[in-house]
Amino acid sequence: MRIVIIADDRKKEGGTNEVIKHITRALENHQIFVEYLDSEKYLPKYLPKKWKDLFRIFYLTKLSRADFSKFDIAITLQPDSHCIKHRNHIIYFQHYIKQYYELFWQSLRQKSSLRRKIMFIIIAIICRIADRIFLSPRLKKSHVLVNSHTVGQRILRYSGFSSFSILYPGCKDNKELMNAYTRPKKIENNNNDSKEKSNIPLLLSFSRLSWMQKGINVILDTASIATNYQFIIAGPYDDATIKTVQQKSLFPKNVQLIVKEFTEAQKTELFDKCDVFLAPYIEEDFGITPLEANAYGKPVIYCEDSGEIKLTQKHKETGFMCKRSPESIMVGIGYCIEHKEQMMPACIENATKYPWDKFEKGFQDYINKLEIVF
Repeated sequence: MRIVIIADDRKKEGGTNEVIKHITRALENHQIFVEYLDSEKYLPKYLPKKWKDLFRIFYLTKLSRADFSKFDIAITLQPDSHCIKHRNHIIYFQHYIKQYYELFWQSLRQKSSLRRKIMFIIIAIICRIADRIFLSPRLKKSHVLVNSHTVGQRILRYSGFSSFSILYPGCKDNKELMNAYTRPKKIENNNNDSKEKSNIPLLLSFSRLSWMQKGINVILDTASIATNYQFIIAGPYDDATIKTVQQKSLFPKNVQLIVKEFTEAQKTELFDKCDVFLAPYIEEDFGITPLEANAYGKPVIYCEDSGEIKLTQKHKETGFMCKRSPESIMVGIGYCIEHKEQMMPACIENATKYPWDKFEKGFQDYINKLEIVF
C-alpha cells in the first residue's frame, strides 16, 4: 500500500518526529511517504503569513481540499493536518492547541496589555470555531488513535467524540531499555570544577523550551531559593522562547540555560549526570522526557496539574508529585535526593513499560484490523 504520514509544518518538534520514525518502521513493508504541511502553500496568497492563527478558518478550508487520493491510507499527527479528507484516514491524536483550550486562562494572563489580551481572545475563538467546523466532523469519519488517556478525555470534552483507541508512544527502544539495568549510575564530571562543586546535586529540566507549558518559570523560582543545588534547563527552542529568554536577564547564579538542538549523545550525557529530573509541566499530553529520565534511573518531580504524567509516574516510587509552588517542589527534590538510590530500580522498571517496539507492534495490529476501502 501507498501510505502518507502528514504532520504540521513544525519539523523541529522532536516528539512528533519520533512518532513518524516509529510509524515508518512499523509499516516498513509498505511504501511510506512523509509530508510536512507547508503553511504558505495552503494560506490564501493575499493574507499575511505571520497571522496564520488569525486566519485559521481560511487556512483549514484550503487545506481540507488538498488531494491525497493517490495514497491508500493517510495518517495525520497534528491539529492542522487532521482536517484533510481521505477515504482511509487514520488520526493519531496527540494534542489540541493547548493555549486555546486547557491553558486558556494561564495564556491570557501572560499577555501584558489589553490589546494583546483582546487579540488572544479573538484568535482563541477563531481556533475553536475552526476546530468545530473541520476537526469534529473528521473525527467521526476517521479511524482515531490517541496517545494517552488524558488526550482521549480532551477529545470527549471538546468534541464529544469517544470512539477512539489508546496507543501510548515509547521512550526508548527495547535494547536501550534493557541496557539501562547495566548502565553506569553516573558519569564523572570531566571539567575542571572542584570536587566540592561536583558533589552538589544536579537538577535537570530537558524539554522543548515553552516557558509556561513546561513550567520553566516555577523552576527558576525554585532555583532562587534552592541555592544549594545546581540547575540545568536545556532543550530546543522556537522564536517565542528566544524572545522570552532575552527578556530574562537576571537568572539565579545556580541555573545554566542551554538552548539548542541536542544529539542523542548529548541528551544521554545530561540524563546520566543529573540526580533528579524536573518536569513541572502543565496539562501534559503524554510526557516522553520524564520516562526517558526514568530509563536512566532518575526520579521525576511533577505537579498535581501535570496531565498524563500523573498516570505514568508513581508518587514516592518513580518520582514525587508536588503542588505548583517552589516550596512544594523543594520538598519533592529533598525526598528524591534522599531516596534516589532506592528509587532507581523502580524508575528503570517504569520506563521498560513504554518501549517503542510495543508502539510499533500496536500500530501494525491496528492497521491490520481496519477494513481498508480501495
